[in-house]
Amino acid sequence: MGAGLSEAAWTPLQIVPQSLAFTVLLGVFAALPAVSIDVSAPTLAIIPQALGTSTTVASLTLSLFMVGFAIGQLGGGRLSDRVGRRPVLLAGLTSYTLASIACASSASGSALVAARFAQGIGAGACSVLSFAMVQDLFEGEAARAKRSYVTVVFGIVPMLAPAIGSFLAHIGGWRAIHAVLAAAGGLLMVIATIGLQESRRASTAESASSGPTQRRRLTDDPGFLAIAAANALSYAAIFAYIAGSPIVMIAVMGLSSAAFAAAFACTAAALTAGAWTNGRLGRHGVGSTAVLGPALAVAGGAASALALAGLAGLTSGLILLPLLLLTMFARGMVAPNLQHLAIERQADQAGAASAAVGVSQLLCGAIASAAVGLCLPDHGVSAVAVPMAALAVGALVLWSRTSR
Repeated sequence: MGAGLSEAAWTPLQIVPQSLAFTVLLGVFAALPAVSIDVSAPTLAIIPQALGTSTTVASLTLSLFMVGFAIGQLGGGRLSDRVGRRPVLLAGLTSYTLASIACASSASGSALVAARFAQGIGAGACSVLSFAMVQDLFEGEAARAKRSYVTVVFGIVPMLAPAIGSFLAHIGGWRAIHAVLAAAGGLLMVIATIGLQESRRASTAESASSGPTQRRRLTDDPGFLAIAAANALSYAAIFAYIAGSPIVMIAVMGLSSAAFAAAFACTAAALTAGAWTNGRLGRHGVGSTAVLGPALAVAGGAASALALAGLAGLTSGLILLPLLLLTMFARGMVAPNLQHLAIERQADQAGAASAAVGVSQLLCGAIASAAVGLCLPDHGVSAVAVPMAALAVGALVLWSRTSR
């Protein structure tokens, strides 16, 4: 392990980094923003009437959460390099829990918007530290394998969130959702307090306190920037799919709501399967660079085939769904490797590097989603497939140039 902490260094109540419980916990931290968004999504339509506000204010609860998420990632990652992962993680969980309580007790739309913003900050701080802690505690292929398995958990948990949100809203209203999130945040805070030690390396603390020169290293490292950009483009291709899939699958392909939910779950499962496969390859000594070229080529090829099918007017699920599954599977293999290589290059400031990777994903994903939304009314399947292909091929080109 990179931090030099052996299993013997953990007390019986603490969670050993090599354990499944540690992987699941980090996966939950990483998934906290996605869960908070997905589980509350079914309530966006009922909040205006419930709080006597407008649909614009209701939509701001999502937008401001995302802004808070970005701020939490940037601030939490940088701060954790200075003061340690554990205090920032506990502060993030505290903020998340208190903000969730505020959401559940909000009496107006503006109060809910403010509480969701604070909730996003807490969730972002927790999410960014998940991958920084992997870099602290593991090295080389062990770090890559652990990050892959964290990604598996990250993929599974949000898949369940919309159904859980709908159930909670049905039995207890929209406030019940935030009450459950508050309880989950409180439980995670207790687990982290008892079960987690500080993971930050001594070299990280020394680098973080060395002044402005060290803080410029991210932008001074062309390799880091190129790998992070390739990851962001690859991530944005998936965001393009998520943004357009409901309209394309239901309105264009003619799937029922139930069939759409099943198809969406299958693509999410393919993403998770790709991450799991990557973890197994890592444990058997297959390096990141050996996986990335073929995986990015498969993602680019499958997305390009989707684009050609869309341009040709082919909308059959028998054609499109296998290509989507292949694209998602490849993305599941790509993501842990690019994230691993990017953060490993900046291991002495893993918090800041993890934040930069996360925020670049978010920005590119938001741009891709907006572009797809603008083009969907006029271009159907092509509005989703062409951006996916361009982004996937762009990621392949960037990686090809960087690897050389």
